[in-house]
Amino acid sequence: MSSHTATSNTLRASVSFSFKGETYDLETLLDLDQFQAEPGEQPDFHRPLAQAAGIDPYSYLYEVLEAEDILFSAPTGLACGALEDGVFHWERFEQLRRASADWQIVKSIAEVFLEGRGLDEDENLRAALLAVYQAGLKHS
Repeated sequence: MSSHTATSNTLRASVSFSFKGETYDLETLLDLDQFQAEPGEQPDFHRPLAQAAGIDPYSYLYEVLEAEDILFSAPTGLACGALEDGVFHWERFEQLRRASADWQIVKSIAEVFLEGRGLDEDENLRAALLAVYQAGLKHS
């Protein structure tokens, strides 16, 4: 598995809807590294769609937009593992992001002791090192 630090985590968000006889086709590129959410919650992805289209978040048009499901596509980085049939799973993305961050810490330490061992290519070694790291976190 390759490192994701150099790859950004992006996703294309789009939605189409009608309001007062006018059709709106909104689309924007989301940089997922800029989003945060409370545990168990998903960020408000409708807001950046509205901002990109110049829609006031206090308007009826925005309320109609919020009622629509967003279609997600074109994932990059860790978002690739959290997109399924146009549905983005934020919780899965967060898990992947935490695992990637953990791996970067473990890898930086392991490289000092295990020079030239191909840490990214050896899945068993990677899994063992991560397990030790995560066990250490639980007991600290």
